[in-house]
Amino acid sequence: MATRLEITHGSIGERDRLPSSADTLSVTRPTTGSKTRSKGVLFILVGSTIPGPYAREATRLVADTIRHEYYYDESAGVPVCLEKAVKSADRRLRGGREGASLSPGSLGVAAAVIRNDELYLATLGSAEAYLVRAARLLMPDRSAPAGLPSDEINSVAVWRGELSPGDGLLLVSRNMTETVGTEELKSAILTLHPQAAVDHLHHLFVAAGGSGSDGLIAVETRERSSRVQGGIAPTGGDAYGDLPGAAAASMNGTATASRVGIGDVIDSVRDRFWDAMPRRDARAQEVTATTSRAENQRRAAMGLLALLVVVFVVGLVLVLVPRGSDVNEVPIYAEADNALGSALDYVNRADNLLTTEPDTALAYYRDAWTEVKQARDTGLAAPALDELETRVRAGLDTLYGAHHPTIERIARLPEGSDPAYLVEGLNDGAIYIDRSSGTVFRANTKNGKIAAIVHEGDKQGNSNRAIGEPVQLAAAGPDVVIVDDKARPWRWRPSNSAGAGTLVQLSLQGRSGFEADHGDVEAYDPAVGQYRMYVAEPSLNQIMRYQQTFDGSSFQEPSPYLASQASEVADFEALYIDFDVYALFQNKLRRYRYERYDGTFAIATPPDDADLRPGHDYRLVDGSGRANTDGRVYLYDALHGRIVGFDKVDGGYVGQWLPAGDGGEMEDVRGMYIIEGGTTKKGKRKDDTLMWVTPEAIYRTKLEVG
Repeated sequence: MATRLEITHGSIGERDRLPSSADTLSVTRPTTGSKTRSKGVLFILVGSTIPGPYAREATRLVADTIRHEYYYDESAGVPVCLEKAVKSADRRLRGGREGASLSPGSLGVAAAVIRNDELYLATLGSAEAYLVRAARLLMPDRSAPAGLPSDEINSVAVWRGELSPGDGLLLVSRNMTETVGTEELKSAILTLHPQAAVDHLHHLFVAAGGSGSDGLIAVETRERSSRVQGGIAPTGGDAYGDLPGAAAASMNGTATASRVGIGDVIDSVRDRFWDAMPRRDARAQEVTATTSRAENQRRAAMGLLALLVVVFVVGLVLVLVPRGSDVNEVPIYAEADNALGSALDYVNRADNLLTTEPDTALAYYRDAWTEVKQARDTGLAAPALDELETRVRAGLDTLYGAHHPTIERIARLPEGSDPAYLVEGLNDGAIYIDRSSGTVFRANTKNGKIAAIVHEGDKQGNSNRAIGEPVQLAAAGPDVVIVDDKARPWRWRPSNSAGAGTLVQLSLQGRSGFEADHGDVEAYDPAVGQYRMYVAEPSLNQIMRYQQTFDGSSFQEPSPYLASQASEVADFEALYIDFDVYALFQNKLRRYRYERYDGTFAIATPPDDADLRPGHDYRLVDGSGRANTDGRVYLYDALHGRIVGFDKVDGGYVGQWLPAGDGGEMEDVRGMYIIEGGTTKKGKRKDDTLMWVTPEAIYRTKLEVG
């Protein structure tokens, strides 16, 4: 009897993953038996400690690079190839756009190769590997090298061990391990089928309030016995159809035996050569009997003859049979093949109905998206699938009102800038704070020149009053309100377009400044020459309103804006003021009207929440229509790097704007403001203009609708 391992695995499907997770999972089984015997089956988990679409792109890049480089490299054995693949992924990550915004070590990698009964493991950063054997969970060494990207990755330790029937393997993100616990991991892999174990553990993770990295792959080994007959190694079956030790499917008994003979000879030579390298002890050489060598030579000759016949038949078929679509030319699993065929059919129907029957087209696009995701879940990575997904995204974006406008860079910020806030100033000025230097800067939106206008320690005229470190900004008609780290408001008013201006501390009757724990500060200018300031005060459970005196020399004693105290003020992230007060609160937008919470107003969920861009992370808010209530409010969604617009009247979805392709101009927006488009003489609304700042530059674009 000859004993082989039957291996099954389970992993979290893409559609079941949390929106906050940027992890990438990959399971690759070579399509040929010889490749399986020489390279094995590759399991990859790339986890990210930070959420967001760009982190997700980075984890996908790392996983794809490791998979490609490992199987492409035939120059060495498994440990060397695996180490080189990880290093190659790190180089691509550090040299590409995907890794530009990642902090060092933010991605963890766990890679496992199963070849025959051999197991090879490599872990870095926050991704871990556990071997379950004899009802024991063998803990990994948590002193593993830091994750990717890394400038100091000199070597990747690859652990080698033997697998026995009944062993289990877990590749898991450290975030899930710390949330669920190692006992639950062990219990699930010992008592459940791999897929059921994965589903159970993910359910526990969600129930425990887990968020972020949730990657998990479970592998189970079982004994499979097959009897050797007639001196020919039998074909072996497993959950993958072609795992280590299994021969390729036979055309007939003789051809199968011949091909197995060729594969055994080649693999034996390769294994003995690389096992003799200094990285590990050489294997003991085996002496092959003369009769056995003759038998192998006969099998090799028969195999070569069968191979020539197969090549001739396949070539004849390719020449005589008309070629189908690119999708049918991709060698993929049967499940992925079916999904791709269905997706192609759906998207073709949707394209034909896009302009005439948009509702029907939307249903077809959504069905196509489901099939594309199913193909992705099988581990398929092919150009045809990428092209199909691009078509589905384009169609859905058209129906969802997602725009990819032309983006204009106004000014490039100095290297090392750490901007916060962005408000509109007079004379084509865009004002922001650079927290790295404690300085307020003004960018000329016409020529892109940047000038420092207020420094920490600047004084009011000839007086001894000096401003502290600027920490907040608010536009106030002709002025810019600057709040320093001592909670004192100052006013800066420009005197020309080159950055000159006057700095004056605002006088607040009865107090020297705002409360020490004050939140966002906004100013509202109702076009009467004076403005009011609104300040979120968590310690008072109030939004305090400051009104200028008649002569404009100071501000009166503040009065509460809300009719009654509200504890939720402590959770306000940002304010926007027109006739009403809008507050970002727990990733939603609340409206307060007539000094009370307006429960009739709620912003809609973007239509792509169920497919293209699930979830959101709203950080900034601004709007148009300050002189009336029929304008729009715009929210910056940091999760997907986009601006989402809503109608002020009922909170209905208006549209969304984001860079085309891999553009990262909205990747890390620190501040923004809206320039209202107004209306034409016929009363038609003009497009609003968005200005925003990132650590790299200040940008501008039109928010076109329709």
